[in-house]
Amino acid sequence: MEYILNADEMRLADNNTSRNMHVSELVLMERAALSMLKVLEERGLIKQRILIVCGPGNNGADGLCLARLLAEREIYADICLPGGTGGLKGAGKEQYLSLKALKNDIAEYEEIDTEKSYGLVVDALFGISLNRPLEGNYLKAVKAVNLLKDKGSVICAVDIPSGINASDAHVMGMAVYCDITVTFAFKKIGNVLYPGAQYCGEVICTDIGITKKALVKKPAIFALGEEDIALPERIRYSNKGTYGKVLLIAGSENMAGAAVLCTLAALKSGCGMARVYTQEKNRVILQETVPEAIVTGYTNEEPLKGIEECLKWCDVIAVGPGLSQSEPARIIVRYILENAYVPMVIDADALNIIADDPDILSGFNRNIVITPHVGEMSRLTGIQKRDISDHLPETAADFAKSYNVVCALKDARTVIADETGRICVNINGNSGMATAGSGDVLTGIVSSLLAQGTDPFKAAYTACAVHGRAGDAAAEKLTEAGVLARDIINEIR
Repeated sequence: MEYILNADEMRLADNNTSRNMHVSELVLMERAALSMLKVLEERGLIKQRILIVCGPGNNGADGLCLARLLAEREIYADICLPGGTGGLKGAGKEQYLSLKALKNDIAEYEEIDTEKSYGLVVDALFGISLNRPLEGNYLKAVKAVNLLKDKGSVICAVDIPSGINASDAHVMGMAVYCDITVTFAFKKIGNVLYPGAQYCGEVICTDIGITKKALVKKPAIFALGEEDIALPERIRYSNKGTYGKVLLIAGSENMAGAAVLCTLAALKSGCGMARVYTQEKNRVILQETVPEAIVTGYTNEEPLKGIEECLKWCDVIAVGPGLSQSEPARIIVRYILENAYVPMVIDADALNIIADDPDILSGFNRNIVITPHVGEMSRLTGIQKRDISDHLPETAADFAKSYNVVCALKDARTVIADETGRICVNINGNSGMATAGSGDVLTGIVSSLLAQGTDPFKAAYTACAVHGRAGDAAAEKLTEAGVLARDIINEIR
């Protein structure tokens, strides 16, 4: 597990390391520049002509420190100081004087000459300190760096691309488009959420001596590392009942596929048994495609036929994929919410039905995971989709707290929040997963983990990570454009 910090949390950790743990600012800066140098060396980027664009604060000081380390190797980068040398202060001024003492005649400019050819451009303008739109010479510098990228330069950011808000990932007017971002100690929200993540390129987090002990309090937001992603362990002395029974209320006329995908994903993720409560017309399709599942059918005339026995049978319920918003579907959803007292995953059409009366979720003392995409969340809350996309963690956390549920809010970065304010950002996955049925697969995985005894919050964030990892494996084999939902299921491990 890795913490994801906002700008204030990172500044406090930085200051705490210097003031209370007695690791000086200049030592941290040297380590940051050394870690940058190592990354650039490993990629063979320091053999080309280099431009380092430096701002007036500590981010610029990191860039100047890198320039000195390069000069010690007799590699002389051009330096651009859009604010001029008069704007340098504190550590930035010290690093500048140190560089000039080593190489007094190093090429130094206040404006970037975009007619020059640079193999590498290092963006060390602002880092996490920027909290307002770029303007003046700094805005001109960002435009020039992006133009150099268009001409073939590799762009590497120090900590975070200039113009990206480290605390919410928003673009403040304009930002540098990077190929690589080397960030320090902890990833920032602006490194992992969109649109900031799109500007970062490959994000490499390096250790510079700011540890978890320097955190003033435990951050609310975290992400799973690859080593943390695992399906529940199997027990040698076990049977199918050991791993739980999932009831999937899914599929409607002409929408059997959602039920098939959800059921297959649940079984592939390790639950012991799966039962599908679906339109009777889907029976043959399900029995042919998922022979491992039990099928209980209903008709529009008798939408609750057999449901009571199904509720007695199951350990977990998943409701919504392909269900439709018909009157029979509405009767089923309301009946489930009023009569089922096992952990539940609510998705897709069930969420759209609940959107007519979200308060139906209130007052239930049980474990519920909801898995809305941004459009469904908009219908649930009345908040515009753009506002939700701009505030994913806050929206998910507010809804989870208000309705005492776990909310997995799906977007290019899925955000999972529980009622206590804990937030996990899922950082794997790819654009190939933006395909029909992908959400049904996720619902199946969440329900399966719940059936195996995983607590709802962990089940939700682990399922998202397993889902994303499977999507990445599928894309590696097929290309992102070629991924289908069934391919994600095949890669569940």
